[in-house]
Amino acid sequence: MKKLLLFLLLVLVLASCGGKRKDVAYYEAKIDSIRKAETVRDFKQQAGVYDDPVEQFFDTLQLRPLPIRSVGANIGSLGHFVSAPPSVVSLLGYPVETPLRMTLLPRSHGHRVVMLAEGPDSIPPIISLLTLNADCQPIDDLLIYEMKLAERGDDFGMSYSDYFITSKFEVTIVNSFLPNNAKFPYVESTRRYTISKEGYFEEQIVDL
Repeated sequence: MKKLLLFLLLVLVLASCGGKRKDVAYYEAKIDSIRKAETVRDFKQQAGVYDDPVEQFFDTLQLRPLPIRSVGANIGSLGHFVSAPPSVVSLLGYPVETPLRMTLLPRSHGHRVVMLAEGPDSIPPIISLLTLNADCQPIDDLLIYEMKLAERGDDFGMSYSDYFITSKFEVTIVNSFLPNNAKFPYVESTRRYTISKEGYFEEQIVDL
């Protein structure tokens, strides 16, 4: 990623010169200054000093290792979830007053992956997976848990999801419906997803 960034910046430097020829020492000095800036940034991050509060939030989240098995709405047993600050809530496209909590998962293809719980403590949260690029910008999201009132024809009850995430980031989601007059739910659908190299959730064929 850093090599690519250096290359792109070099291209921009060349373009900004308006076609004027510069000697090798000029370009080496430009690249050297870029490398020094990156080194300073790395040292600052290692020391816990950040210029960007959004990057600081995601870099300091506690890591939750894989695999993960569904625990319903009891996110406390999944790991330590941290309330997102307004700057992060806004970045993700939510109204700034939306209560969001997050925990960090291992990276996939170099992309940050977080588990996001939406909603106050008093109600079952909506849980999603979210991928972020190197600049902490959202790439894609996948809803993995939600419990809500539902009806199926003449039946009323609750619909909800169970999920399982393997160490290889294979995400299986089982959607079920529990009628009010029944003791056991029935499965409505099973879906499986993986994360592409670009950071998108791609649905896979499930062998039943």
